[in-house]
Amino acid sequence: GNNGFLGAVEVFSKQAVQIYFDNADGCRQSLGLQAGEDGFFKGCMDALGVGYMTDTEMFFPDRSPGACNLGQRAAFHPLKTPKNWKCCLDIIQGHPHKVEYGECDMPDPQV
Repeated sequence: GNNGFLGAVEVFSKQAVQIYFDNADGCRQSLGLQAGEDGFFKGCMDALGVGYMTDTEMFFPDRSPGACNLGQRAAFHPLKTPKNWKCCLDIIQGHPHKVEYGECDMPDPQV
């Protein structure tokens, strides 16, 4: 597989991004654009000698907006409804909501 690279969140250092930009044309020519973005970037960064590490605390998939209380997380996924997404945003911004069984107790937002 992609050794932990396949997922909802990838984070790159400034140096890694600069190495990619300096070599993007070569990656596109060598690897093509048929793979998903995670497979493309993993293949490109490996070919360029850019290392990687896994941080299991940065992201953990949870369908409940209540997980947005976890400050060590940088991303929350998959929140599929506008209501749960808005609930998560509110929680992150310090506006608590009651969450039971993965559903936020708030009216549906205007979309």
